[in-house]
Amino acid sequence: MLDAFLPYVAWDLSRWEVYGLFFLLGSFVVASLSDLKHMSAQREFMDVWWAFAVVLLLLQLWLADLDPGGPLLVKWLLVALFCAASHQAVGLWLRLATADVAACAAAAMLLPPGLVLAFFLLLKALAWPASRLLGRGKSAYPFLPVVTAAALAFVGGAVWLGVVG
Repeated sequence: MLDAFLPYVAWDLSRWEVYGLFFLLGSFVVASLSDLKHMSAQREFMDVWWAFAVVLLLLQLWLADLDPGGPLLVKWLLVALFCAASHQAVGLWLRLATADVAACAAAAMLLPPGLVLAFFLLLKALAWPASRLLGRGKSAYPFLPVVTAAALAFVGGAVWLGVVG
């Protein structure tokens, strides 16, 4: 019975996924510093994150022999749903700028469906203290440090669980 749910939560990162995660972390750190300093990151970061998510989607589809069913479809639907609900124009989950949504999408594409849900729950949990700490009484605050912290938490979890490969 539990074996049926394993593909939705199993976290076996391939070597290329690990490299992708570290690439993303590097860009998140640089963009977070810019976000903290200027309340925005360069548009090129956003373009790279969207491209990363699309390339990853195409690669996962190709590796799945063009059969996007099961966990892969659930993951894509969860990423799309949470990203749309988190965009400032919708604001049902979080109220993020487009670049922040792109960063979240890129990171979430590396995770299985159950961990996509956990990633967006962690972002939500970190958003409140970050708004108090980084917002300093303003309605807007730099969100990329939150994405970076959540991604680092997942890298730490992957290393701790020994799924990095």
